[in-house]
Amino acid sequence: MSIRRRIPPLLLTLPALLALPACFSSLNSKAPAQQRYVLQPPPSVPSPAATATAAAGALQVLRPTAAPGLAGEGIAVLRSGARLDFYSNARWAANAPAALQSLVIDALRDTGRFATVEAEGGPFASQFLLSLDLTHFEARYAGDGPPTVGVAVVASLGRRSDRSVIASFTAQSAVRADADRMQSVIAAFEQATGAVLAQLMSGIAAAPLQ
Repeated sequence: MSIRRRIPPLLLTLPALLALPACFSSLNSKAPAQQRYVLQPPPSVPSPAATATAAAGALQVLRPTAAPGLAGEGIAVLRSGARLDFYSNARWAANAPAALQSLVIDALRDTGRFATVEAEGGPFASQFLLSLDLTHFEARYAGDGPPTVGVAVVASLGRRSDRSVIASFTAQSAVRADADRMQSVIAAFEQATGAVLAQLMSGIAAAPLQ
């Protein structure tokens, strides 16, 4: 004959009672919600040389490489002593290389310089390749006051057939934020990135593709 042990009601409810503090702790957390920012630089104006030239074939924009610390979604901060940090509770909506690639593709399509502009793995065969190296994409603090946002990209345009380089140049910009607030810092990132995109478009428009 089996013997059944009767478990007191208090022991049955004890696990649920123990779980309640964790639930209340999560619900009452006062930590600020993490904000995600989409980079929306002002549109770059196509140069006269680009708009006057017939489309020169298909271009493939390779996924950019990035300097250490700049490849993720964190918004990088460079402090004195070459200390790399990130803003807390603020991130980009996409990692920096992916965001840069998308912006460059959109800007190049607007110029009409190429018949098609696609990312790597696109459906069309390409005659030209564009590689990008993101060397700076951070807010720099030096002493008191708002930071200066630095953006720099090394671009190399070449032919796919023989991997020869047609043109290689650096586009860079530095914009000081109006205030040491996140919205002002994001606005400075957008201005600096817009200036870099404009330089990239001008450099590519001047490249001898024929």
